[in-house]
Amino acid sequence: VLHLCLFCSSDFLFKFLVIGSAGTGKSCLLHQFIENKFKQDSNHTIGVEFGSKVVNVGGKTVKLQIWDTAGQERFRSVTRSYYRGAAGALLVYDITSRETYNALTNWLTDARTLASPSIVIILCGNKKDLDADREVTFLEASRFAQENELMFLETSALTGENVEEAFLKCARTILNKIESGELDPERMGSGIQYGDTSLRHLRQPRGAQTQSKQPCRC
Repeated sequence: VLHLCLFCSSDFLFKFLVIGSAGTGKSCLLHQFIENKFKQDSNHTIGVEFGSKVVNVGGKTVKLQIWDTAGQERFRSVTRSYYRGAAGALLVYDITSRETYNALTNWLTDARTLASPSIVIILCGNKKDLDADREVTFLEASRFAQENELMFLETSALTGENVEEAFLKCARTILNKIESGELDPERMGSGIQYGDTSLRHLRQPRGAQTQSKQPCRC
């Protein structure tokens, strides 16, 4: 229903990043989330790719603008320019590749330095369907996430397992921080925008509203 409603705007717009080493399945995760299917002919991303999707989070309509960044070192100078003002990120490694796991600290430092120290990040151990070839245990990655104050899920872009949940969990956390006052959508570079001006009216003192907006009936 959310995708078909031509007259409803979203309550919020969140800027998201998908970051991590090359070959971890970042583009496949994004494709699975948006298209609900596996991307068969996936080549390494050159620079940055973009996707968007409207989701329902805690009763709010949120549009996610997602920037899928190249993981190859030669594109780092290009992709870093897209970090600014991101509200959330999926930090992806490949559970069958120790090398991609070892690189997580560098990616995390980039995100918190270039985007925002308060960026909401979920660690995704991708390729869960290849469990027999695993090089990184769930427990080890879980500890890393805990030590670095990250959420954590293992995902599979092939089967779709936990893919939507990863994006929604990240968005839900951002929404909770807005509601608690920890994040301010009106602060420059927050990566959050109001999707509908009527929400600004909700922030006004009681009696300040002269006319209530009619709810969308779609």
